[in-house]
This record gives sequence, C-alpha cells and structure tokens, in this order.
Amino acid sequence: MNMSGAVAGPTVQIIAIGDELLEGRTSDTNSRRIQQALGAHAVQVSLIQVVPDREEAIVRALDRTGAGDLVFVTGGLGSTPDDLTRDVVARWAGVDLAEDPEVKQLLQERWKKRGIRTSPGSVRQSQVPRGMTPLPNPVGSAPGLAGGLCGRTLVMLPGVPQELQGLLPAAVKWLDENGHLPRPRRTLLWRTAQASELALVRTCSDIKLKFPRLEWSWWLTDWGVDIRLAAPAGSAGADDLAAAEPEIESALGRLIYSRRSETLPQVVQRRMLDRKATLAVAESCTAGMIGATMTDQPGSSGFFRGGILAYADQVKTGQLGVPEDLLRDKGAVSQETVLYMAAGCRQRIGTDYAVAVTGISGPEGGTEDKPVGTTWIGIATPESVFARKYRFPADRERNRLLTVAAAVDSMRRVLELGDGDPPWQAADSWCRPS
Repeated sequence: MNMSGAVAGPTVQIIAIGDELLEGRTSDTNSRRIQQALGAHAVQVSLIQVVPDREEAIVRALDRTGAGDLVFVTGGLGSTPDDLTRDVVARWAGVDLAEDPEVKQLLQERWKKRGIRTSPGSVRQSQVPRGMTPLPNPVGSAPGLAGGLCGRTLVMLPGVPQELQGLLPAAVKWLDENGHLPRPRRTLLWRTAQASELALVRTCSDIKLKFPRLEWSWWLTDWGVDIRLAAPAGSAGADDLAAAEPEIESALGRLIYSRRSETLPQVVQRRMLDRKATLAVAESCTAGMIGATMTDQPGSSGFFRGGILAYADQVKTGQLGVPEDLLRDKGAVSQETVLYMAAGCRQRIGTDYAVAVTGISGPEGGTEDKPVGTTWIGIATPESVFARKYRFPADRERNRLLTVAAAVDSMRRVLELGDGDPPWQAADSWCRPS
C-alpha cells in the first residue's frame, strides 16, 4: 500500500502463468518478489494478471499491456510440454524462436556436472525469441529473457520462486543499464515484526504529517510488516528523508529487525554465528515449523543443534521435564508449562539458548479462558527463562505462521538486547497482557 499516490516511472505489469496458481496448489509469491526488487527505483506495479498454461489466455494477457509498458512474465520457461511461454511470446510478437549457442552450452555443462545426459525437452530452454537477451540462471537451468517486443519491454522469468529470486538482480540490472527504469531514488527500509500494519501506521502518523513530501509504502511479509520511505527527486527530498530517519528509528525501536533485504531467520542466524552461540527448540503447536525455518539457510548447522516436538503432553513430561501435576492444574497452554519446556529443552540438548512454544492454533480446542489463538512463547537463556502470551486472531495456518515469526523475532531481540531481560514491550501489538 502506497500512502502518497502514484510514483513516476514506466507502467509496470506482471503476468503470472501457471494452472497451479489458479487451482490453489501454490501461491503467487513471485509478484511480490518482483515488486520488492523494483523498490529502490520507487516503481509501482499497476496490474497483476494470473493466467493458466494456455496460449489463448497468455495472448489475451499480453494484449492487455500497452506500448511503452514494462512487462514481467513469470512461469512456463521449463522443458515440459505445458511450458509454453517462449513459443507463445514469439508468435504473439511475430518473431523467430532460435536456439542460442551460448545458452545451449551452459545447459549442457550444467547437466554434465550433475552426471545427467541432456534430455530432448531441455533443449527448448536454449531457444530465445529474436530481440531478447538471455539472463544466466544462477539457481536452475532455464535462463531469464529480457528485451523489447511489440513496443513493450519484456522480462521473462522462471516460475520456480528460488530461480526467479536468483535472476531478479540480473534482470533489474539489465533494465537499469538499458534505461528502462527511472534513476534510483534515495529510499530507506525498515523490516519489522510483532506489530500489525495498522499499529505501525498509527505509530508513524505524526512523522508522516511532518514530512508530507516523502512517499510511504507498507506491506505484509512472512515475518511482519515492511516500511519503505522514498524521497522525491531533488535535494530537498533527500534532506527530508535524512531528517525523518532518526524519528522513525526512535518510534519503531526494537520492532525493527533489519534495515536491508534480509529475512528474520537470516538475522538470527547471523547473530548466532557471530556469538558462536547454539540454539534448540521445543515445539508443541508448531510441530517442527520453527526448526525448519531456522535451518532454511546454508550454514545453519553452525548454530542450530536440534529440537523436541512435544505435541503430546506425555512428550512434554517425558522429554522436557514438565511435571504431570502442573499440566493437570495449569494446562499445556500456560506460562508455567512453556517455562518448563524452554528450560528443559536447553538443558537436555545442551545449548546456549532454547525457544519453546505451546498454543491453541484452532479451529477447535479453545475455551472461554483460552480461546483459539492463545499461544505462549518461552525463551531460555544462560541467565534466565522468560515467557509471553500471544492472542493470534486468524485461522489455524496463519496462527501457526505468526507463532513462528513471533518466536524467531523474540530470539532475535534476546540476542540484541541481552540475556537478562525479557525481550517484549508494550508496542508489540501481537501480544496480549499475560
């Protein structure tokens, strides 16, 4: 959401191709990645079209674009029969589709390194519509493609999120070097967790009124809410940005987990490795999701030791040392239980830190005292053990994702603030008084 109107620059459209996107088998996360990659240029996307793997649908989507538009097309660049994008774009533009020798050589070398003979279908990935430039894929096989066709600037990227993410820097660089993007403007980014978008808007409302020329954008992420502030062209805008920065820093405080495009788990991993510290997890309601999140990045074995999936009460008592009478009197979702879980996990696995979670994700299991969404997060440090209650308002899937984000961010705060004090504060709008 942009808070100050349209941003000057080209009209940008995204065409996301794939039956799986329309059938609910996967989500369109690529459009968000493209929008974020354009953030330094303060360029907004005007339209996102999601279309099936059918030629007529792809052609209709291309026809909805106009001369002068910058069009990103994602998906359909693989080697299977339903990967139609190259062929359809070439026919739509009335250009030849020819094999590129350099791309073919790169593909052959890639397969050879993996001990795989090049399959006939993969040869299709070396075909390039005339007028387009191949962009080497650092993650997968299908190259990206960029160039001018039918008066548009087209950027074609694979639909696999990891491959698209790997290609985006090269795509943006090509666009920038060929004059298809406005000059980058001075921007500031704050990545936050444990506060809702509405709470952040209210927190920054006075600052926004004080600097009306600045352009504010807010968007939800897997970990919380990102805030981007862009200066208009000219030195006056840069001066406003410089003046606003310390006020925003002060207003947001420990809600900020990063000021660059790194994820929350990456921040925790970096801080853990810097400290040469170790971490374990005890999970009830999330059943391994935190452990999976903390090991997504290469190098996680340098700090993450393991976890205990204490979904059943018997595991909480037998593996984590939670007393049976405590579970009977206080319940599995309680401050006392999560404190035992965190301390027991740290002791049994032998780590510097441990994170524990227990909650009622839904849709059933809630009571008047502990409604669905009630969740406790505990952290054991070398000095103490802390716990905090949350009341998440969403469905089962979202409640579990919010639990993961809150647990990881709470660990991040401990690493930043110290082992002796609880990491939570009143501005954490995800929390409820315990």
